[in-house]
Formats: sequence, C-alpha cells, structure tokens
Amino acid sequence: MIDRLHKILYSPLGPNHLDTAVSLNNLAALYDATGRNKDAKSLYIRALEIYKNQLGPDHLKTALRYDNIAMFFYRLEHYAEAANFGVQALEIFLEKLGKDHLDTQTVGNNFITILQKVSETNQTQQLSDHPLTQTILKSLLSNDSE
Repeated sequence: MIDRLHKILYSPLGPNHLDTAVSLNNLAALYDATGRNKDAKSLYIRALEIYKNQLGPDHLKTALRYDNIAMFFYRLEHYAEAANFGVQALEIFLEKLGKDHLDTQTVGNNFITILQKVSETNQTQQLSDHPLTQTILKSLLSNDSE
C-alpha cells in the first residue's frame, strides 16, 4: 500500500518537490496518529530530506520538520533521538528569529520538555554533546537540585 501511495504522490510532481514533502509529512502524521510508527518515521524522515534539499538545512520550514520529528520520537519515548532533532530545530529558530519570538519559544518549550523527560528517566548520558543541549540540560539539572 505504501508503494502505491508513493507512486501517487511522486508521479505528478516528482519525488523531490516541496508539495510532495508536504503530502509525505501529512501522511506520516496520519500514520503517527494511527500507531503505524515505522511507516510514519520513514515518511517524516523523507519529507525532512526533501525540505533540506529544496530549502536548505537551516530554513525555518526545515526546522519545523525537525521539531515535528522530535515530538514524534518524544511520543515514542525515544528521548535521545527526540533531543537530537529538537536541538537542530531550536538552533535554527534561535538563529533566524531570535529567542523572544513566539515560534522560537514554542520550539524551545518542546525541547525543554524532551530534556526534562531525559532527566527524569536518567538517560542524560545518551544525549549529544551539542553545546545548546548541554547548556539547557545543565540549567534544568541545577533547577531540579534547588
């Protein structure tokens, strides 16, 4: 069935068109909502790749895909993977919109939620050494100890 859907989605516009990425992302969200996590993951990742190739890795729409995937992994309780995607999203939003923009704050809150769960489940050793991740995690851990 997925092969048939891919052919339908890809044939009119091509496999690397942004509208194809939107359709793949929407289908991934449907699969996500219905528990078809493996199918959702592959479609989310494919949509992200199209965004990165068409708009660039630091475009805001690409960053939204990173955030969507981060929250997908968060719901699956794959917190280290969620954090890796979340930090990429937050970094782009901070660079493009600044720390006070509402969208940056939303993505930042998502990332903090992920890191809090990482901390609660004692999985901090699985996180990347990304400076933004480590700075926010350190802040969270120091707030927890107060």
